[in-house]
Amino acid sequence: MAAIPMTAALSTTDATTAAAASAEADLVLCNGYVWTVDARDSIKKAVAVRDGNIIYVGTDNGAAHYIGRRTQVVDLGGRMVMPGLHDGHLHSLSAGSGLLSLDFAYASLTVAEFLDRVSVYLTKTTDQEPDGWVIGSHWYVQALRPTGVTVTRKDLDGLATERPIAISSSDFHTMLVNSRALELAGITKDTPDPAGGIIERDTAGAPTGILQDSATALVGAVLPAPTDADNLRYAEAALSALRAQGVTTFMDAAADENMLRAYTTVAEQGKLTARAHFALVVDLTEKTPLRRLKRLRRRYDAGVLRARPDVHVGNVKVFLDGVLQAPAQTAAVLEPYLVDDGHGHMVPGTRKGTIYWPQDKLDAFFTEAATSGFDPHTHAIGDHAVQVALDAFGAVRRAGYKRNRLTIAHAELVAPADIPRFHRLDVVASMGFHWAKPGPDTTDSVEPYLGPGRYENFEPEGAIFRAGGRVSLGSDWPVDPLNEWDALRTVITRTALPGTPYAKYGTMTPSQRLRRRAAIRAATLNGAYQLRQEHRTGSIEVGKLADLIVLDRNILKIPAEDIANTRVLLTLVGGKPVHGSYETFS
Repeated sequence: MAAIPMTAALSTTDATTAAAASAEADLVLCNGYVWTVDARDSIKKAVAVRDGNIIYVGTDNGAAHYIGRRTQVVDLGGRMVMPGLHDGHLHSLSAGSGLLSLDFAYASLTVAEFLDRVSVYLTKTTDQEPDGWVIGSHWYVQALRPTGVTVTRKDLDGLATERPIAISSSDFHTMLVNSRALELAGITKDTPDPAGGIIERDTAGAPTGILQDSATALVGAVLPAPTDADNLRYAEAALSALRAQGVTTFMDAAADENMLRAYTTVAEQGKLTARAHFALVVDLTEKTPLRRLKRLRRRYDAGVLRARPDVHVGNVKVFLDGVLQAPAQTAAVLEPYLVDDGHGHMVPGTRKGTIYWPQDKLDAFFTEAATSGFDPHTHAIGDHAVQVALDAFGAVRRAGYKRNRLTIAHAELVAPADIPRFHRLDVVASMGFHWAKPGPDTTDSVEPYLGPGRYENFEPEGAIFRAGGRVSLGSDWPVDPLNEWDALRTVITRTALPGTPYAKYGTMTPSQRLRRRAAIRAATLNGAYQLRQEHRTGSIEVGKLADLIVLDRNILKIPAEDIANTRVLLTLVGGKPVHGSYETFS
């Protein structure tokens, strides 16, 4: 394989000696700025890779001894190399589906702009009249303009279509449907609210077309199921977006067998470009879930990590509550949400959200899951839900399961007394860094309803880190956009992007910032720890897999705001390029 010209230091190496070396590398990256994320945060110059594993990290001169006739040598020209990103909580098939359907792209829209996007999509898909479902996603419901405006089935009913329409909010806790969709789902004024959900109604009791939380399942039950071919397309679209961001390992936090089958097919086709972990969802009504979980693990889990990325089934997921954002406010909180008393004063109301699992049943299930070798992963957003999750994880630890990787996803509001328990119980906080800034879903729809005291504990990455807890990155894509670099910028600065409407609010809860190196460690080594692969990925060290990325800028040296603009030039998984090419550096 032709080699790209080496640095002067490397060109002086005796080629015969190098070729004869017993440790000849397949690939040498040289003349770089290699941030290893090892225990010392070492900075090196070069990395050598053989059979997908890192065999050398150090100087250019040292790397020269691993160069032989077949070695691909890449002169990085001083560019930064770091471990590939680990995203510990996302929803890949729904993300891929959103990329290929009616995509609202998280935009802040007026009702007229919102309806115009639907109309444009209808015009492009007239062949699906009159019965083809319109499925919309990435609708940033909290960012509708002006603040407080709503959109209902009547707005959708005014569009020139007979098709049923179902549009999901980006947080996946709200769905907007038209009258045709309500009819197909059998939802009328007499339909009771399901457990854990709300059918919003007008003054006459008729459904408005807004469904909250489990009420969305009433429409979900009549939506056409994706085919295996659809799921393959969605998986491939998601993987393309992930590798461009430099994500080399991810965990899908709402997996079922259809998803496992799709990714296993992608892996068998040699198209899997990230290490794919899956958390199988269990709900309260399932009587013997472990039997199902074990069957799926036996069938789909690839076992030990290899250089080639595989499918891994080692996690189990439960939902404990909903969301903090108004108007839903389904996250379970210890003290009631505040309400306007009618005179402009915010006072305690009666609403506190709901815990979806009784404590005793949650304790028993998590302990049984740990006994079977699964790692529990739970959605818990309100401080009451986080407390219940920590109590359940305490039961797991008391039962003697010390090595299971226990994770709370989101943890947006945590009572101060519970912060140290993340460290004491060795619980990973998989946090959505995008939320840690002023915006419609924080400044407008959370802060007024918590009050300033509780809001200081919102998105508590900094507090958990200072108390010795382990924070990882969980983008929650497509709930949030897949922009890992802006997410890192956000948790470091706690500000909205300059030039955006919420930049005027300055820094949100500055005490909760993560320092730069801590934030990026969260997205690398801590993510690897969450998924039980820190001995093989997450840092650049001899013996680990060569899951590496090369960046267009040095994120340790540039202003923090500029991190959002980072581009990934090259993504390697097991030493193989899956995004970008070596020719970029010639």
